[in-house]
Amino acid sequence: MDTITTTLRREPFAQIVGRTKRIEYREIKPYWTTRLARVKTPFRLVLRNGMDHPVPALTVRIDRITPSPRGKVRKGVYALHIGRVLMVEHWDRKKKRPK
Repeated sequence: MDTITTTLRREPFAQIVGRTKRIEYREIKPYWTTRLARVKTPFRLVLRNGMDHPVPALTVRIDRITPSPRGKVRKGVYALHIGRVLMVEHWDRKKKRPK
């Protein structure tokens, strides 16, 4: 299975771990268009929060990619539909912050 790694802020990171956020949005730009063209769905998306060791990391399975140039929610974004949380590292689920 293909893998893409990127960073994410703490609040959306906590929402994905808590299963309240099911879609991650990325702007339609050449950078993301190239990266998403190289992978087949489903693929793994590794989301990292911060740079300090140990870095909280979250691995999810992306089941679908939906470009929405004229979408209701946001314009000009790729909607990455999160299928399943595969792994959570260095994250306290109860306190919703890094360990």
